[in-house]
Amino acid sequence: MRLLLLLAVTMALFACAKQAPPPVVERTLPPVGFESPEFFVSNLIPAGQDLTSWKDMAPSVRKSLRYVNSKPKDALAVQRPGLTVTWGDLSRTLERLQELLPRLDKEPELLLANFRWAEVTGGINYSGYYEPAVPASRTRNPGYTQAIYGLPPDLNKVVAKRGQYYDRRTIEEKQVLAGKGLELAWAADPVDVFFLEIQGSGRLIFDDGTQAYVNYAGQNGHKYKSSGRIMREKGLLRRGDIFEQREWFKNNPDRVREILNDNPSYVFFKYGMRGPTGAMGYQVDDWLTLATDRGFIPLGSIVAYGVNIPDETKGKMPLRGIGLAQDVGGAIKRNRIDIFCGGDQRANYVASHLDAKGPAWVLLVR
Repeated sequence: MRLLLLLAVTMALFACAKQAPPPVVERTLPPVGFESPEFFVSNLIPAGQDLTSWKDMAPSVRKSLRYVNSKPKDALAVQRPGLTVTWGDLSRTLERLQELLPRLDKEPELLLANFRWAEVTGGINYSGYYEPAVPASRTRNPGYTQAIYGLPPDLNKVVAKRGQYYDRRTIEEKQVLAGKGLELAWAADPVDVFFLEIQGSGRLIFDDGTQAYVNYAGQNGHKYKSSGRIMREKGLLRRGDIFEQREWFKNNPDRVREILNDNPSYVFFKYGMRGPTGAMGYQVDDWLTLATDRGFIPLGSIVAYGVNIPDETKGKMPLRGIGLAQDVGGAIKRNRIDIFCGGDQRANYVASHLDAKGPAWVLLVR
């Protein structure tokens, strides 16, 4: 009896062992290069964009559809050498992608069969943007002295009349807006606010434990000059990326105003109910939303994009994605795309370091 019981237990354990799932092996993807659409699709996985399935794209696709369907179907969305597309073309393309999403996990080759891949000649210069989190206070107090201003009521009238409002140096050094009830909050670090202006929106993390979104409300009409360019011209930096800039600012606090005030552009904010909002009027989505030059790649386009992105542990990681042109930017011209990377530490790192070239295709329904 004991022998039979031992045999039964052994067989049960063996059966459980047989049913145990195999270990998950992480797939190693080749670096992104100027490659064929077939090679691109063969190495395209949803996890590259932090998706569990291509079906997770559906809400983002619906945003683009709502936007393009608000346009006259026969009107041109873009007309340039190599790409002539109507709003109706974009609508039909998005509808086809929406139909295919449930099948793409098992049949990624459907992207090749259903769409014409219009290559962007010369490739794309990729950069990134993210949602910054800024320590702040609702009242001015020691440690929180950098004002974050709302839109001045006379700004639009002044810009319409003479093209420009007060520049950054005048606003900061002469404090011409102080005490007029325009302060939304006070930040701990002027450098944080400067980079908040560059991103256009973000979260304020208040000293009382609460948080609030702030979004772009307007700009003073002066031309933007990047801090990286200012610092390179002064011979202060080697690379000029945001991480190197922040390190320099930390080590040279007495020169922060000198550098920042050399950029005359100034951005005003408003409180919002959601995170960063793109040019379509909808909240942008991590690794899916792309900022493009709408005269080169129109809003509503589906873009297959590829670039080797910075990684803190591995140096570089290949990113092949299916993105949606849903945003624009003042520095985004022709062959440049800005990828929205999210709001976590990895997003900050990638967006702060990404400056690389890679392929791109605009997908159009066959």
